[in-house]
Amino acid sequence: MDAPEALREFLAYVVANLIDHPRQASIASGRNASGTLVFRVMLDPDDMRRVHGRNGMTASAIRSLLSTAAEKHGLRVSLKISANKEQDDSAEPGEGAPPADGDPDTNGGED
Repeated sequence: MDAPEALREFLAYVVANLIDHPRQASIASGRNASGTLVFRVMLDPDDMRRVHGRNGMTASAIRSLLSTAAEKHGLRVSLKISANKEQDDSAEPGEGAPPADGDPDTNGGED
C-alpha cells in the first residue's frame, strides 16, 4: 500500500469511528498545484457537528494527526470537511459531489 492510500485508510478509520452515518460518508483525494495531497471528506449533515467539534477542535485534531502521519512519508496534506448536499432536479451535474482524484484544490486545508 502506498503512502497516500495508507493516509486515506487512516483518515477513513478515524472519521468512521466518530460518525453515525458511515454509509453517507465519502473521501476524495487529489493533489493541488503545489503537490499537496488534498483529502475532501463529505459527510451526512447530521455528522458534521461531531467531526467538526466544539470550536473546530475535533477537526483540528484530525488535521494534526493526518499531517503528522503524512510527514512520516515526506508528504504535505490538506483536509476539507463538508456536508453532502441533497441533489434535486435543478442541480448542476456533479454539484455536491466530492472532486475526482487529481482535482486541483488551493484552499490549504481550511473549511
